[in-house]
Amino acid sequence: MITGQFCRHGELLFEIEIIAEGEIFAIEALLDTGFTSGWLAMDVQDVEELGWSVIKRNHVMETARGEGYFDLYAGTVLLDGQEFTIPVHAGAGIPEVLLGLQWLETRRLVVDRLRDC
Repeated sequence: MITGQFCRHGELLFEIEIIAEGEIFAIEALLDTGFTSGWLAMDVQDVEELGWSVIKRNHVMETARGEGYFDLYAGTVLLDGQEFTIPVHAGAGIPEVLLGLQWLETRRLVVDRLRDC
């Protein structure tokens, strides 16, 4: 189960944990309902700082702004206490960590609108 919360503008945020160089970091990820073919997207600078390995360069993907090019990295995340190694889409100018809908293939989504972020 993935538990999240609504924020002021109706966006859904989830806390996930990423693993880099043996350390665990808690980060907030925005559920992007348009990101249907991936697990996680981050700014390339952030991904490079984590030291994750490149899987593929210049992967072509359709985005809301048209065709985009992303580098794919092997990223390690903790979700629901389970560790996953997933492809992470990295691109320039991604303002927040985006959680793709691929997670909903393996996880149940529960969101309570109890408070704003």
